[in-house]
Amino acid sequence: MKFSIAATLLILTIGGMLMWKHENRILTLQTDYRGLAEDAEKMGIPTGHADSGLTRRKRENRTNLATATAADLLAFAREIELHERTGDDMDEALERRGLDMQARLMALDAGQLKIVIAALRDDETLSRATRQNLIGVSITMLSEDQPAAALALFSESYNLLGGGMIGGQVVSSTLARWAKNDPAAAQEWVRKNAALHPEIADDTAKRAIVEGVAENNPELAFKLIGEMQIDDSTSAVMSLVEAGKTPEQRTAILDALRTYLATLPPAPAHVDLLQESLETMGRNLSNERFESVQSWLSNTKLTPAESAQFAAGLSYFNTKEDTGRWIEWMAEKLPADGVAQNVENLIGQWTQQDYQAAGKWLAAAPEGPAKAAAVSSYAGTVAEYEPQTAVQWALTLPAGEARQSTFEAIYQNWPKSDAAAAAAFAREHGVDTDAEP
Repeated sequence: MKFSIAATLLILTIGGMLMWKHENRILTLQTDYRGLAEDAEKMGIPTGHADSGLTRRKRENRTNLATATAADLLAFAREIELHERTGDDMDEALERRGLDMQARLMALDAGQLKIVIAALRDDETLSRATRQNLIGVSITMLSEDQPAAALALFSESYNLLGGGMIGGQVVSSTLARWAKNDPAAAQEWVRKNAALHPEIADDTAKRAIVEGVAENNPELAFKLIGEMQIDDSTSAVMSLVEAGKTPEQRTAILDALRTYLATLPPAPAHVDLLQESLETMGRNLSNERFESVQSWLSNTKLTPAESAQFAAGLSYFNTKEDTGRWIEWMAEKLPADGVAQNVENLIGQWTQQDYQAAGKWLAAAPEGPAKAAAVSSYAGTVAEYEPQTAVQWALTLPAGEARQSTFEAIYQNWPKSDAAAAAAFAREHGVDTDAEP
């Protein structure tokens, strides 16, 4: 298997994700140890924390460990770059070494990582891109538990990381983590760096803070959008809305959004923002059963118009086997003028992905506006595969504009390999073959 340096760094990052649980256990033990050491010192029990030879040896050992890790990381990176240049295969042993390297990096504290990062900055035998990536990975690992220290290391490496994509990602992810527990400190970092590095302490960094705060306090997160003077406030709002992955999170975000909008002067754009947010919530459903989402919709007491906006975000890719039930829900809950388009979009996607299942549901569906819209969309879409079936479905519609437009859609989608049959169909049903598709 061939790997580029970027792929190998991805392996390192994935390996790190697998190690987070282990690392958190290490941090817990370290915290417990420090507490016991402090208690012992109060009781007059020596702990070795005094400026003794033992403490100096410990510091020397930590420094030596960091220096050795840096040397091994540099050697490993050179080896990977060689593989990339020669196109040689990288075996599983080298992959395992990458994961081991990740584990060793994660065991280092801020002071030790500082030594590693300094070695990476100074070693020009590696490409600039490789050094940027490895420094970025190292800082990101530290940011999980020590965001302030991570950003301090970033500042020291600013000339290398700069305002590029990696630097921006490091800053944003670190600020988001920091803001979860200390939004004021994260804001202060942005304020101090706005003049020095405006390309880093920008709207993206501010949105990262808002997103981090939203995990614990959505109402404060919306408030910060205004306080931090985020230029693209709409994007900031949408990033918060997209963060709602569970019914509980969606409820908290929607309540906070309504509170936020109530503080703004009335304007069509603000109404549109609520509508767009509801549509985004529908679009972002993932692996949730119909019953769960339906229960959430009932509890949030959306108006019929708001329910239609939420439904506009639904697609076959998040309704899957519940698509038929969602169409039935639309028929029951949405206003008449909100049913047709939403049903047409959903049944069209379903037909493209599994026209047989869509047809089976349609055959058993009760009559009504939702079924009529579904028939029209289904017939126009299935014409690509089974035009005669499409015609049969279209003929179940009452004579009128909807049926005629369905005939036109069938003609436009009729297989090009059967032009004679398409022409005959058009003549029989009065389809204007000269009309623009």
